[in-house]
Amino acid sequence: MQLNERSDYLFLFFRRNSCSSANTFKKVFLISFLPNPFSLVSSPNTGMHLPEPETIKKAAAGNRVAFRHLVELNQRFVYAVAVRVLNNPHDAEDATQETFIRLWKNLNRYKAEIKLTTWLYRMVTNICLDMLKSAHHKRNRVTTDLENKPAIIAQASDQSLQQIDFMEAVEKAAAQLPPVQKIVFVLRDLQGLSPEEVSEILETTEEKIKSSLYHARVAIGAYLKQHYQTEMLYEL
Repeated sequence: MQLNERSDYLFLFFRRNSCSSANTFKKVFLISFLPNPFSLVSSPNTGMHLPEPETIKKAAAGNRVAFRHLVELNQRFVYAVAVRVLNNPHDAEDATQETFIRLWKNLNRYKAEIKLTTWLYRMVTNICLDMLKSAHHKRNRVTTDLENKPAIIAQASDQSLQQIDFMEAVEKAAAQLPPVQKIVFVLRDLQGLSPEEVSEILETTEEKIKSSLYHARVAIGAYLKQHYQTEMLYEL
């Protein structure tokens, strides 16, 4: 049976782990197939130790354990990109879920000459771009995870608080960038990818990546300068 014939639906559920002060998530992974419904719950070790190309090949052929392994290996960075671009944990969960649904549906089209991480970056950034442009996201944009923030602050040192304040300021500044500039900034400066990697993900030239990044950094720098000048005035 072909991949697109046998998959009925796939869901990824993310539940915030209330026992941790860090912004971590407990993942529950459920795959359902027809005519034989089957569910799996994610665990730290799926027992698979195959090279990635072999794991991808097995997953594309319908091996559910292999696909679960791919999800477990990649879901953290996919979520990290989504939450940094969308500034909303709930929207980021939706984007992460949609990314792996698309991966499942398109694995039979995967080409080995492209790294799987590049493919996933491309999927999640395209999904995030669509969400950034949507009216719903503009109405519901938030820049911090208010549920976790009190716990983080309560356990943070003075130095950590300064880092938290700085990152919040950067996130607020990045939230005001045009969508493409924002994604380039996230991939290049927050995810630490090279200009070559970012250009491959966004399917554009390195010159355009460098131009977008330059304008993003200038805008963020101006925001931070004003932000800290305002804070100093309040302290005086």
